[in-house]
Amino acid sequence: MPRPSFITQAPRPSPGLSRYEASCALFGAGLLVLGRSDPVPGQIQRLMRLRDHLVTRGADEIVLFTDAANVVLLRDPAGLTEDFERFGAPIVFACEPGFTYRLPGGWGVSRRYPPAGGKSGMYRFLNAGAMIGRAGALRRMLDELDTDIPVDCAHTVLHAWFLAHTGRAALDYDQEIFATSACQAGLETRLFEVREGVLRHRRTGAAPYFLHFPAENRICSNRLLDMMPWMRNLPRLPVRGRDRGSYLINSIENSLSWLLDRPAYPLNDWVRVVLFYLLPGLVAAGLAASCL
Repeated sequence: MPRPSFITQAPRPSPGLSRYEASCALFGAGLLVLGRSDPVPGQIQRLMRLRDHLVTRGADEIVLFTDAANVVLLRDPAGLTEDFERFGAPIVFACEPGFTYRLPGGWGVSRRYPPAGGKSGMYRFLNAGAMIGRAGALRRMLDELDTDIPVDCAHTVLHAWFLAHTGRAALDYDQEIFATSACQAGLETRLFEVREGVLRHRRTGAAPYFLHFPAENRICSNRLLDMMPWMRNLPRLPVRGRDRGSYLINSIENSLSWLLDRPAYPLNDWVRVVLFYLLPGLVAAGLAASCL
């Protein structure tokens, strides 16, 4: 059975893209990079570039599209077509614990999502950085996006489409195709393990083909890659100063989501407000009162 075509977009070379290309080379998989000779600005314009490219594809061809600088291929994609078809949907989106929405009313939009539908309760929301589907279905979906909005956010337009078109796309709740590190810094070994020669999710048992690092924390991504002996020679991105501080904070925020097996949104927001704003404020007020 033919493998899906792997597509990404990048206006220029980057360490993250080089890492992605190297991971594909490990398994003999090709990666088409759009935009190198004619870059377009913005997330929504990149979706439109993908739509225009899909016109050149057969309607039934299976196409996989991801971000460029924060994705790696984890294993031989020989069984990917069969695993995609088992979803029974023409489009499958990556699924994550967090929720990104750049317009007012995000809380209400998030409540319209169905409950987490997998073996773990953590993964509930669409992630815009990875999708797979029939080229014709993807093209129609991209044609139907409401892009006349005042923010440049792929998540925002894709959330709106997904909620308005029930049944036309599935979410990868169990991380069977796309695993994500979103809102999971500090949970690397709690959620993942190497078993039977592949990276597996401890809660769902899935062996994902791709690992996506949204808003990549390089401590988190490097720890996950270091778990896999076959990724030993894959390029690592150097840890930055901001990675260290955010990793500590995110590890604290993400713990409650893991303990309760619930999505990180809105739990992480509550943890952040209580631990990093409310409690310090109460302590400061108490100290001030004791000095009077």
